[in-house]
Amino acid sequence: MRYDDDKDPGTAALAAVAGLARSVEALTRDVAAMKTGLQQTASKTAVASLTRTVTSLGDTVASFEDLLTRIAAKPARNTGHDANDLEPQRSWLRLPEHDETAVQAVLSELLPWLASTYLRYATARETLPPCWLWHPEIVEELLWLMDAWTSAYEGDDASNKLVGDWHDRQRPGVTRRIGEYAPACDVLAHRDTAGQTAVTVPLAADADPFVTWWATSRDTFGPAPTPDQIKAGRRGGLTAVPHTTAGGHR
Repeated sequence: MRYDDDKDPGTAALAAVAGLARSVEALTRDVAAMKTGLQQTASKTAVASLTRTVTSLGDTVASFEDLLTRIAAKPARNTGHDANDLEPQRSWLRLPEHDETAVQAVLSELLPWLASTYLRYATARETLPPCWLWHPEIVEELLWLMDAWTSAYEGDDASNKLVGDWHDRQRPGVTRRIGEYAPACDVLAHRDTAGQTAVTVPLAADADPFVTWWATSRDTFGPAPTPDQIKAGRRGGLTAVPHTTAGGHR
């Protein structure tokens, strides 16, 4: 078998493997038949035939090894996407802190796009709260939706399929989630929260017992919450917590 440079290496390798398998199968049959004959008479003709069969198999194996060597040495085909050239997707939540230029660059794109495209849709106007800039999760959704729109309409791989997906799935999904993030929220709701910590992970300082539990006893219920944990972790504190048994289960 000869390797064709114009043929896909994977296809050539599969063909070589199939050829090798057929040769081995044929050799097995020939050897079995000759073994029976040689038990009666070890003729020179039979021995010569067996030798030719084994030689043929050796040639096939050598050809296969040569093919694998060529494939290993052949440069990978250019798919048009160099991993080193791929840029990470933009994220409002991951913009560098203290970099007003980066923030301004995003908003300078997002604000005109909202006016020219997103807010053309009635459902978008109905669900976008006037205080959307106070909600990082909303800005994050709008940013990726804008980038998806750009890819669908103007990117290197722009297509009707991507456009349809944007209209049918992506935009309605973002619109729905924005309505869930800030239902009935307004600008005045943010007046008394200015300067306060925006995000706090509940009970993050009390994680050690959970490390031990999950590492050693995860088939049992978790550790019983302390009164301080209950007060910190439930709105309204202790008065909002129903009576429970050990382990936090009713």
